Amino acid sequence: MLENIMVIYHQIREAWTGGSLRDIFRPRVFRQRVATPVEMDLSGTIPHPADFLQGSDYRFVELKMDELRAGKWSFAVSSRRFKVHRNLKKGLRNFALVKDSTVVGDVWCASPHKDGNPVTHPDLKMLGISCGEKEVYAFDMLIDPIYRGKNFAVLLQRFLHFTLKMEGFRKVYGFYWDDNLPALWMHRMLKYKELPKRRVSRFFFLKSMENAIKPDSSIKVFDS
Repeated sequence: MLENIMVIYHQIREAWTGGSLRDIFRPRVFRQRVATPVEMDLSGTIPHPADFLQGSDYRFVELKMDELRAGKWSFAVSSRRFKVHRNLKKGLRNFALVKDSTVVGDVWCASPHKDGNPVTHPDLKMLGISCGEKEVYAFDMLIDPIYRGKNFAVLLQRFLHFTLKMEGFRKVYGFYWDDNLPALWMHRMLKYKELPKRRVSRFFFLKSMENAIKPDSSIKVFDS
């Protein structure tokens, strides 16, 4: 509970500093927002993403609780530090882009439980997704605004895909909001397969979903 409060507190501070408190309410209060679930088949060839960072100060890591407790990492976005502590305790995994010892971007992944139970996450019901064997759900990616515009979001996704493929996973699910154009084009550049869309309404912790919407076949996806 305390970590949840700290996450929200720092998100409000960050929004206030950035001059847009609207960013706090927009993810929590909306009506008839369109979400597009997606899936990525990991059976194809995935280049090692570290090759794109050669000669730079950036690298990819998976964050571990013992390293956090030892103070190994700092965070460009303060709220992410509390979210990492909270979510790692839940058994979720975090893949990050770091510069020196600072986390400048990260993405979350829900994978099958060690006891053999399948992937669970509140988003899955909303999206109409059921993860099968060797399938995971990726969500909540953030690149610090200072470091955006360098294609890091695509590279971070490729690191996630490469790592999971090496571990024997076969498919990654995710989603994006249709009004989030950077997320839309990132998923299309990576050639995610789009699943039937969903209309979602939310008022803080209350959510409602409507029937799936067929993908718009008139939209063309261009190669990157």
